[in-house]
This record gives sequence, structure tokens and C-alpha cells, in this order.
Amino acid sequence: MGLIQLKKTYPTTKEVVWDFLTQDTLLSSWCMPSKGFSLEKNQEFVFEIKPNAFFNGTFHNTVMDFDAGVFLSYKCTSAKPRLDTVVKWTLVEEDGKTTLSLEHSGFRGSQWLTKIMLASGWKKMMREHLLNKILTKGEKNT
Repeated sequence: MGLIQLKKTYPTTKEVVWDFLTQDTLLSSWCMPSKGFSLEKNQEFVFEIKPNAFFNGTFHNTVMDFDAGVFLSYKCTSAKPRLDTVVKWTLVEEDGKTTLSLEHSGFRGSQWLTKIMLASGWKKMMREHLLNKILTKGEKNT
């Protein structure tokens, strides 16, 4: 079974990072355009991006579990490529900084290329997009 594991520490509290994971407009601002996300078990939502020859452009997701400010997990599926995976975010705060961990699991057999492409996208979103949004939000609050 394939697994993507990433960590990034942000110069802010876990409440700020949690908001970027769980508020639909903030989630859309750094991740992928999100429709229908709300923090409720079994809530269905989608991420939609521009389709291409390898991807139909839509991830269907279902919130599986969460502990506010601690972790969030959701099932993530798509038809093209065929994908049935789980995304789990975990937050740990220490000294006013928050480490966000991602585990994206459930890749099987021939999905190695999909895993590589998604890992690359997650890295960019976590290391650039989310960091920039957090830094920009902090500037607005000072």
C-alpha cells in the first residue's frame, strides 16, 4: 500500500492552521477549489481543478472523522484515475508554531504515478501556497 507523508511547520497557532483546513473559502484559497466542505462526519464535498488527459478534474471526498484543532480525515476518491484513498491532517502546536502533518494513504499497485503526481502537488500546496496564505493573514492582523 502506498503512502504520502509530509510535514511542514508554520509560524502561527494551530487555530489559524485549522481554519485553513476547515473553512471552505480558506481551504479553496491554498489547496484546490472546494465545494460543499463543512466540518461534519459523513459530509460530502469536492475538489475541482482543470481536467486533463490523465485526470477528470474532480476529487470526491467524505469527512470521516475529526477532533477540532487536532486532526481531520476524509476519504478521497476519483473516477479517472481510479482512486480510493484517505487523507489525514494532524496538527501539533509548540511555542506558537504549528506542525501540520499529512498522510495520504491507500494507493495500490499501479497507482505509483498518481501517487508521485499527488505528492508533488501536496508539497507545493503545503510549502508554498499555505505558507504564503498564513504569512499574508498574519500581516493583515498586525
